[in-house]
Amino acid sequence: MVREHKARLGNWFGPGLSGGQMRLVQGAVQGPTTINVSLMNLDSLAGGYHVHLLPIKPGSVEPCSDANIMGHFNPLGWNISDSPAPGTGTMDQYEIGDISGKFGMLNGLSLLEALHLDPDIQLTGPHSIAGRSLVVHYFLHPMGGNSEMSVQRIHKEYHRRSVLSHVVE
Repeated sequence: MVREHKARLGNWFGPGLSGGQMRLVQGAVQGPTTINVSLMNLDSLAGGYHVHLLPIKPGSVEPCSDANIMGHFNPLGWNISDSPAPGTGTMDQYEIGDISGKFGMLNGLSLLEALHLDPDIQLTGPHSIAGRSLVVHYFLHPMGGNSEMSVQRIHKEYHRRSVLSHVVE
């Protein structure tokens, strides 16, 4: 048996009405992660989306605030001023948690259906994004204030898959 690592989003919190799901699958430790994104109700209000350092704190007054979830997940200390414009560089030119930097912004979209392959996002080990939070940011907040439109916790799932060996005689 080989363990295939999987993760998905939990419940949505925050002032925005965005919704949807993101499923992540990593077939091998240290291998690339497939990210299946299905976001809806963005209403052309969303900007970037990123993995943040901490999970959300349900029941807190502002679960999406930087005080609760802190900044982008950046365990390698990447200097973001060295990153090219979103969607134009290579994966290693962005913070590990900068999904919109790697694959493009949500500006002007009502929904996003996309499949990405990311060699840097891990679901195991010290640089795992499991247990952290995914934030969809407003492009321009309609009421001012925090830029977080909605936030979800990234939950890890375990599934086993069979590895069949074929013997040729």
